[in-house]
Amino acid sequence: MASVLGSLAAAALCVAWFLPWVIVSDRLAANFQATVERAVESRGASSDGTQRFQRVAERMRTRGGLSGIEFIHWLRAGQVLSRELDAETNPGVEADEHVRRLELVRILLYGIPLAAFLLAAHFCMHRLRRARGPVLILCIVTGLASVLTAAVLDFSLGFAAPALHAHDAHLGVGWHLLLWGGGGLATAGVFGVRANNWFRVYAISAATIAALGLVALAYLESGGLQ
Repeated sequence: MASVLGSLAAAALCVAWFLPWVIVSDRLAANFQATVERAVESRGASSDGTQRFQRVAERMRTRGGLSGIEFIHWLRAGQVLSRELDAETNPGVEADEHVRRLELVRILLYGIPLAAFLLAAHFCMHRLRRARGPVLILCIVTGLASVLTAAVLDFSLGFAAPALHAHDAHLGVGWHLLLWGGGGLATAGVFGVRANNWFRVYAISAATIAALGLVALAYLESGGLQ
């Protein structure tokens, strides 16, 4: 039963990246595109960051929202633009914490679908047989990371709500697949254990999550990926 749930949840996470996470109104998309166009005019065509935002704005306007893949492009655009602004104001200074935070989130958004694809392929190749400890650990870690990502996006949208008009933006089907797929994957990992490996699976999962958290903190304190 846990393998069936895990395979369905992993497949849902793979699909989630291609579906809209946030749906925006035509008014909001047009306003954002106009803001980006003004930034392009003020900074010139040589700015890679504003050009990247221009492409994201065009996708937002034509598709009526942003999918998981487009959020990765959004984060990359913000990272590149922040680096350009830092280079102009503080040449020779390493990227600040904001840039490294964007870089870290982008790595997370690359890692979740990759892990979900590997899990879905594993369950299919093994014909939904009961998963072993390492697979269950990956289910738990990936599932919790997905739920955390969905929760942060929901919080961010709620935080921005006072500045938006009613129905300007709301969560799309991709976000729901991210949330429920992540929850299903974590549940499959938690309840797929056996009597002889439950403690090992839970302990290694907790240690892995703690280690990833420490690596992320150290990463934010460092100079980021050069």
